[in-house]
Amino acid sequence: IFATTNLFAAEPQTKQGSKSLFFGLNGLSDLGVDNSYLGAQYLFQDDMGVWVSIGFNSKNYKPSENADEDKYTKFDFDIGFIYYAFQKGPVAMWISPEIGLGIGTNENTSSKITDNGFWAGVDLGVEWWAFDNVSLSASVFLGYKNQTLKTENKIPSSETKATTNTFGIIGDEGKFTVSFYF
Repeated sequence: IFATTNLFAAEPQTKQGSKSLFFGLNGLSDLGVDNSYLGAQYLFQDDMGVWVSIGFNSKNYKPSENADEDKYTKFDFDIGFIYYAFQKGPVAMWISPEIGLGIGTNENTSSKITDNGFWAGVDLGVEWWAFDNVSLSASVFLGYKNQTLKTENKIPSSETKATTNTFGIIGDEGKFTVSFYF
């Protein structure tokens, strides 16, 4: 009974001056701590605010003792505006135009792949205040993503470049987020 009372007693933090720090898991199809980000949000007016987030991934992979080691590093930076369109009880629906940049490298002894990305569009999401000052969110990203992969082979020396442009629902930009309001 106590847990149920807390779940329904949470007050949404959508008023002017609300601040939060959030932790998110990028990509609704590839959830994991190694694919996450940290951010902050500030509401400058009731139901309206700005947010910024930064993501960092780093992996080293060596399948066996004699194999080459793959080293992967990636940084992402996002900035956006958030508007809470409506709320009912402890749940609010929001719309958030955003832009983002990403750069990553994947390197081993025989090649280096550089991954540059740019995206712009709108996140559509739902936020649920599960407890006082703690919320859970899920969102989907609708927009445009440009990704350029540059592959540099060391032996023999060669270079190739591939560019991908994606429009519509972009799955790896959808998010699950835990926010802590103060």
